[in-house]
Amino acid sequence: MHHQSGSWNSPLGALRNCGSDSSQRLKHKDMPTPRRFNVLVVVVAAALVLLASPSSSSSKDVKGMFVGLKSLDHHQDSPLHKPESTLSERIQNAVKRSNARVAGFKNVVASGITPRGVDFDSTLELTSKASFESPVSASPGSYIMEISLGTPPQKKTAIVDTGSDLVWLQCAPCSVCYQQPDPVFDPSKSSTYKKIRYFSDLCAELPSRSYSGGFCTYRYGYGDQSTTQGDFALETLTLTTTQGSTQAFPDFAFGCGHRNQGTFSGTDGLVGLGRGAISFNEQIGSLIGSKFSYCLVELTSSASETSPLIFGDAAVSTANTLNLQYTPLIRNPAADTFYYVKMTGIKVNNEAVTGIPSTAFSLSRNGQGGVILDSGTTLTYLIQSAYNPFLMKLRSFITYPQADSSQIGLDLCYDLSGVSSPTFPSVILQFQGVDLVLPANNVFLQVDEAGTTCLAFAGTTDFTIIGNIQQQNHYFLYDIENERVGIAPVDSCATLASSSSASVGKDEL
Repeated sequence: MHHQSGSWNSPLGALRNCGSDSSQRLKHKDMPTPRRFNVLVVVVAAALVLLASPSSSSSKDVKGMFVGLKSLDHHQDSPLHKPESTLSERIQNAVKRSNARVAGFKNVVASGITPRGVDFDSTLELTSKASFESPVSASPGSYIMEISLGTPPQKKTAIVDTGSDLVWLQCAPCSVCYQQPDPVFDPSKSSTYKKIRYFSDLCAELPSRSYSGGFCTYRYGYGDQSTTQGDFALETLTLTTTQGSTQAFPDFAFGCGHRNQGTFSGTDGLVGLGRGAISFNEQIGSLIGSKFSYCLVELTSSASETSPLIFGDAAVSTANTLNLQYTPLIRNPAADTFYYVKMTGIKVNNEAVTGIPSTAFSLSRNGQGGVILDSGTTLTYLIQSAYNPFLMKLRSFITYPQADSSQIGLDLCYDLSGVSSPTFPSVILQFQGVDLVLPANNVFLQVDEAGTTCLAFAGTTDFTIIGNIQQQNHYFLYDIENERVGIAPVDSCATLASSSSASVGKDEL
């Protein structure tokens, strides 16, 4: 499949790359033999919703599962859903959320190797709610998902987060809870709810736990002081297959949160998609072959455009139609939830960016540094020693007048008013085995109606994060079983989503 050359249909005309090389497109690799179980999810810009249909299915008959997703800014349950907001306001909020998320990641990495099964004193009160009043201070992720738990299923809306593991919902009785748009999960209305025993392997997987009458309680934090605390329990998870039937997954471990502090975008909880044993994808790993993929539409896309998120070997089947290339996933003992990859360099207009230290992207033995792939962070944050020479190289190719970027919170902005077809240099992020060729609108972002266009990168200390603007219109296959991630450019993630959902039938949100 050929990748578009980076044209951007903005009100100002086409934004194009100069110096791009089609020979650097990602090459097709042989794929592993498909397994039997697949899960298909559809993402709309930046959110995720799991839907159930009335029929049921046994695991023998399941060929896949379908889920629909909505953008954080578009989802009606989110307080960030403001139809009247301007493009500039939406971009500013996205940058603030992104900065908050990076700060949280820094706290996680700085704390060192995460211990498991550490007891906490459940009699101590959590900190005051005053720290959690800002609607952008707590930003665990950029996606929203509806998850069905219980018998009969109770459908709830939750943030999806590739940077954490625990799946949790606000639960009755709720002693300290933030406001959410619908009733909290009620375990008394489910016939399959059961608490997890304290002396169990599952309880030992929690980073912080407490003994409560023989049962396991948890406390879980997100680096920005947002916390959830409650009973660690088992429930039946209901998934929807690509055939339109439902698949019940019993004994799914989740947090029944009775004390929760943080805004969490006004949703009912959070779904962790990290690499830990209690994450959503790891728990259903036997069904999905420890594989999932996504393809993100552009940040500025409309609410009607969708991005496919696929669990299982259907992710491999889709990848077989693309020019996929793999790079290894790396484990970091100091932050074992995150998806680390090995980055080797950066090119601008096919010229290597010089002046970047050879160790800039290295992951040290003490867990510092390295490069994280994260779909929940909006921008790409390069470690400062790489960001400074990258910024200097970019500026040397661009002659447009610079614009004030202070209000947006970005470092490099240009005034493109009156420019009908702006042209920007190409950028290539180089990983071990993969060159990620970025079209112009994966590098620069129009931030207002006047035509101000800014670099969607920032500098930071400690590590590098590859954010979702740089990932848009690329197919990412996380093959956890084989410790690798495959990447391929696509013409349009929205088109890929349409063809995928048409083959399975699309549920309406």
